[in-house]
Amino acid sequence: MQSNTTQPNTRRNLSHYVFAASLCIGLASIHPARATAPIGAADLVPGQIVISEVMANPARVDDTLGEWFEVFNALTVPVDLGGLVVASQRGAGVESFSISGPLVLDPGAFAVFGSSANPALNGGLVVDRSWGNAISLGNASDYVSIRTEDGINLVSVSWTSTVSGASAEVRGGTLPTIGQPDLATTTAGLVYGLGDRGTPRAANGGVLGVAGIVAPPVPEPSTYAMLAAGLALLGLSRRRVRVAH
Repeated sequence: MQSNTTQPNTRRNLSHYVFAASLCIGLASIHPARATAPIGAADLVPGQIVISEVMANPARVDDTLGEWFEVFNALTVPVDLGGLVVASQRGAGVESFSISGPLVLDPGAFAVFGSSANPALNGGLVVDRSWGNAISLGNASDYVSIRTEDGINLVSVSWTSTVSGASAEVRGGTLPTIGQPDLATTTAGLVYGLGDRGTPRAANGGVLGVAGIVAPPVPEPSTYAMLAAGLALLGLSRRRVRVAH
């Protein structure tokens, strides 16, 4: 006579699988940093990305080829910069380029944008995206901003003076607009590549004390309902195991 012990085991395993799937989906929503999909260009709002450092006046290499800026993800979830627009001033107008994507930044990660992708020409940088001659950062005064395709400013940094051979670090201010009073010259000893002062793809020499960071939305109530349903399934599976015995 064939044993029926496999039927309770099958039910138990099925319930466990359903519970595990529900639990994983619920936890992925409650802890967005573990979710696979980052916040993209269509969903980013002002204050969710930070331009943390700008090199507008390099000294060790050609002024134009050595220009760069750095973006920092201060959120607890990944963000995708692909599809956003970088803009700067050109005379009385605007010059810009679109960020090719995807370009995903994990929480606490940096991305470096530079004029040239060649470390021998740009001062020793490894860049995530290069802009060629699409923009040029002025030494006397200028700005760099990251915008949506329809022109909404997500973050911008402007300056009215620079120091030759040293980057400007963002130390304060309120997002999305950072100005000259919020900047500090990178201190001596913090150098990269061929010897200009700066900390590309690394923490600044001082605290990045910006305000106005906008956190991502909290999970919807349905997320917690999904997790509760998963816990209920676990209880049901345990009950079935006891009955089977």
